[in-house]
Amino acid sequence: MHVTTIDHYRPAPGEFLSWSVDASGSVAQPSRVPPSFNQSVHLSGADDHSTWLAASFRVSGRIDRDALARAYHALITRHGTLHSSFTKRDNGVTREEHDPRTLVLTENPGVRATSPAALQQAVWATLDAACHPFGFPAYLLAAIDRRDRSTILCGFDHAHVDAYSMSIIIDDLHTLYEGFRGATEDARPQCLPMSGNFVDYCAAEAEMTEVGPSDPRLLSWLRFFDDHGGGPPTFPLDLGLGAGERAPQGADVRPLLDAASTERLAGLCRRNGCSTYGGVLSAMAHAVRRLGGGPELALLFPMHTRRSEPWHNAVGWFTTNAPISVVGTDDLRDTLRRTGPELRRAMRLGGVPIPQVISALGGLSRVRDDIFMVSYVDYRAVPGAAIHDEIDAQHISNVTTADDAQFWISRTIRGLSIRSRYPDTDMGRATITEFLAEVRGILTEAVDARSVPPAGLSSVTSDDLGQSPVNALA
Repeated sequence: MHVTTIDHYRPAPGEFLSWSVDASGSVAQPSRVPPSFNQSVHLSGADDHSTWLAASFRVSGRIDRDALARAYHALITRHGTLHSSFTKRDNGVTREEHDPRTLVLTENPGVRATSPAALQQAVWATLDAACHPFGFPAYLLAAIDRRDRSTILCGFDHAHVDAYSMSIIIDDLHTLYEGFRGATEDARPQCLPMSGNFVDYCAAEAEMTEVGPSDPRLLSWLRFFDDHGGGPPTFPLDLGLGAGERAPQGADVRPLLDAASTERLAGLCRRNGCSTYGGVLSAMAHAVRRLGGGPELALLFPMHTRRSEPWHNAVGWFTTNAPISVVGTDDLRDTLRRTGPELRRAMRLGGVPIPQVISALGGLSRVRDDIFMVSYVDYRAVPGAAIHDEIDAQHISNVTTADDAQFWISRTIRGLSIRSRYPDTDMGRATITEFLAEVRGILTEAVDARSVPPAGLSSVTSDDLGQSPVNALA
């Protein structure tokens, strides 16, 4: 999986196709299920900018338009959040649900683009227009038709998906499309693994039991926020913005380590009681220290909540957050030995409902609108990972505005990569460029083949962070 941003996306020229979803034959039914906590936060600021996640992959030959329309309809039917919507009312936001059997997909006139730049702009504008959280649908169903090799592309407002959902969608669509391709009109959808309904998950979240007021995990949350002025910590290096200021978003996508070096890093981390993710956090703490940001790197990190079988193949926003402080020392191995236990302790804090934490605090004191965070996904074991390289699977995010730094680490069979989001000021650009160079240099030095023994077994593991190889989701 290549994790990138729309301004870095340069598809080969072709005819840009899209499908509309006609819901006129469906009477939307009000749902008693409230938005999840993540959805509520997202919807409260949804008018400011468009936050969507897109997925693309390649298929051979021209697009079989009938097969793709049928595949998209099957995808919508399969995942409950894709036939639900949000509506603003006087008393707040309500969820509505549509009967997927009544939905009709209609192909729109195609748009021909003769250059990658023109096609990128057409895709970008259409995603921005289609992926708005209010109203139905909140997504774009599309493709790029070419003679020899075409691209299937779709995007979704963040209210309905997370990073892991992009892999599920690619795997489902690839299976469905190839199954319908050349099949008779009455052919049944291809067999896919069981999938739960994210709306059911939201209902369960609304009934989640709070922990006791003296629970050590809740107290740890409160101490963390108290240590940072009553709210989330910010990126510790100067990004050139004052309090309350925002800037156009800068985006950086780059590799950190190749596959062999990543294996050596994983081995180094394991020998020092840490995970690969913890290793990257340790390198970041060292980089911050070297650049004058102090010895402590404090942040929130997202972690998945797909802990039971129904949610493993479900599309939705299945994440919570946990806090961690990583202290950089003079020696990376020493930092790893400190970070491993801290990360395992932080994972346990993810079991505390975030709304309860905020309530116990009496509200968050926010210096920035964006949350400084570092996400990690091991894409080697997500659905469909075995063919990601073959089909050029891509996770594409939008570019909007920013007032803090955010980082997404991805591990694939190619190695370790990082996508960065930051305010694109002169200072912000210079700071992030220098910071990323330091992180890469620290990791490269740590896994120098002349000084680090082989990592040993190269099988995919849970990376010591939880029940799944996917530990932290954007």
